[in-house]
Amino acid sequence: MDARNPSFSGPTGGRKGPSRGCGSAAGRAVVAVAALLAAGTAVAYDVVGFTPAANNRFSSGFPSAPVTNTSGSFVGLPYSWLGVGWATSDPTKGFAFLTPKHYLVARHYGGATTISLLSAGGQVVTGTEASVTATGYGFTNNGTQAPDISIGELTASLPSAYGLPRYGVFDANSSSTTNSTYVGQPLMVYGRGPDGTQSPRMGIATVNGWSVSGSNSSITSNVTTGTLQVGDSGSPDFIRWTNPNGAAEIAIIGNNAATDFATINVYNFLGAAAVMNAVNALTTPDGYALKIVGTPTNTWVGSSSTSIGNRGAWGLSPPSSAPSDKYVLFSGTSAGNGRAVSVDTNANLRGLFFKSTGSGTLGFTFSGTGTLTVGRGGIANYDTSRQTISSTISLGSSQYWNVGPGGVTAAAINTGTAGYLLEIDGSGTARFTGTISGSGGIALTGKRLELTGSNTFRGGTWVHGGTLSLGNASALASSRASVAAGGTLAVAAYLDTTVAGLDLAGGGLVDVGNGGMTVTAGMSATSLVAALVAGRNDGLWNGTSGITSSAVATDVALGEERAVGWLDKGDGSVFFAYAAPGDTNLDELVDSLDTANFLAGGKFDTLEPASWIDGDFNYDGFVDILDAASFASTGLFDTGYYNQPPLAFGAGIGSLAAPVAAVPEPTGLAAAGIAGIMALAAIRRSSGKA
Repeated sequence: MDARNPSFSGPTGGRKGPSRGCGSAAGRAVVAVAALLAAGTAVAYDVVGFTPAANNRFSSGFPSAPVTNTSGSFVGLPYSWLGVGWATSDPTKGFAFLTPKHYLVARHYGGATTISLLSAGGQVVTGTEASVTATGYGFTNNGTQAPDISIGELTASLPSAYGLPRYGVFDANSSSTTNSTYVGQPLMVYGRGPDGTQSPRMGIATVNGWSVSGSNSSITSNVTTGTLQVGDSGSPDFIRWTNPNGAAEIAIIGNNAATDFATINVYNFLGAAAVMNAVNALTTPDGYALKIVGTPTNTWVGSSSTSIGNRGAWGLSPPSSAPSDKYVLFSGTSAGNGRAVSVDTNANLRGLFFKSTGSGTLGFTFSGTGTLTVGRGGIANYDTSRQTISSTISLGSSQYWNVGPGGVTAAAINTGTAGYLLEIDGSGTARFTGTISGSGGIALTGKRLELTGSNTFRGGTWVHGGTLSLGNASALASSRASVAAGGTLAVAAYLDTTVAGLDLAGGGLVDVGNGGMTVTAGMSATSLVAALVAGRNDGLWNGTSGITSSAVATDVALGEERAVGWLDKGDGSVFFAYAAPGDTNLDELVDSLDTANFLAGGKFDTLEPASWIDGDFNYDGFVDILDAASFASTGLFDTGYYNQPPLAFGAGIGSLAAPVAAVPEPTGLAAAGIAGIMALAAIRRSSGKA
């Protein structure tokens, strides 16, 4: 920052007290911010009563080998600070990460070419900055004459192994547009040390004012506990809060902007609804939504009524009405047996929290013909119980769901016409069984997401981590999937599915299992084969990137010849599937058509470029004796379908084709077809063309 001198007007001599209004009818605690003056000369966050043990993030070694401060007097306990990094070239600059790829920056202070962080393993790791983009909101600094909140973006997301916490943005708005409830909130202020070799510092303060008008979005504190100094801009500020499950957390509220050194500190304010929307607009194109958190104002009781729109179901009496645009809490313990929620009317909830009961059997079920609109706070399930929402969900904003250990099941989800993103995180499994529609998208950063509906949503699909399982032929028929390193896009057993596009450039994995996948656009035959070679991993089919098959890996380990075959359909689409070498047309049969393709293609031992349909079964681009041997060794010629589900118990004859197993030696027509292939090989070699 250049921490500069702002002046403030107000009835308390330039500062607002935590409970004072400004004379307006609404009694809002508003601070009027005037022009900034000259910069001060101090160079470190000045904490009143500073001691290294109480206020330094690191006890020694910063910035090359920082040692975390574990003193019992440290004000930063018990929170995780792994999501706050520093500029590698200027360690006095601090940045807090909102997602694994995006971080908070003060526009007038700028970003950094490289950002360093301390990983969960204790190593200093780095990320490279790609860009810094202004949001159009924040405190207007005198130096830039522009709103100060900006978002930095890395060239690639930081790996989950680094252990970055996912900081929430604290949303204390009493309504979608009123910010007065931030006054009195406890702040944790993060600032620079005296120079680049001394630890960043932290101090405690209290919000005593706010100003949200047009592009201006700022909050303030007095300087009785600490004063921002030159160079502190951009470093983050947090609200210390107790989450709905009773645990202590920190949530981002903004970053340092300015000070007058005598009475007041000014912080860029993220908590205004318009600012959060602007930040989401910068993060969602990369498949990340802001995690937005708030304190529940209502708790479900469910004793006198099960209707979500009935005030009695929330333990309210006249003239109160059922909550709308509020954070609400569902607890299996406090609700007793009232865990069935009837969505018999349309309802709008800003965020839903499910408190841990410790039982794993006290999940809630939502059903009914009404639509449940979920706002920017999304869903957080702290419980080991699964929460089930059978009613239609409409997204009211881009949002982040932590499905927790118990998981969440949802039916139809409408992402809307504004292109809202739904990001799924958590250690449990999310299951979406109905149709996902709209122009928005889906992202997975957690453990597992299962899509079993026929979906029509047109936005992107991102797999940042975990496994996204496709259980329907049209699960991603209208969506382009991007899979990053550590993420897996999996196909359910015996399913052929379609995706609108596929991007594996980030090092992600597709596991086709014993199914298949059509990519309708954007994937060339060359890039497809490269992905298959990566997944094949020298024939073991256990690669960690590219396209592979866990079913093929199992078969190969048992000594069976299997692979992932592929076809260029000639219309811009490609298809790949679990296959046996020799099944050139991928119809799950090895027969005379395949022999004809192998022989009639004229590619054998010619060194002419060839594909799977020509007989190239090892992806080297040619057809040779190795491919002929793979063809012959399967023993599947004219033996029927080789990749069918097992017969269901009691199924009638012909209801499902039974799977076949390889036999030791080919017989009959098999011998004739394969003999022709091997004879062709012999002719080629004897004529000197091999």
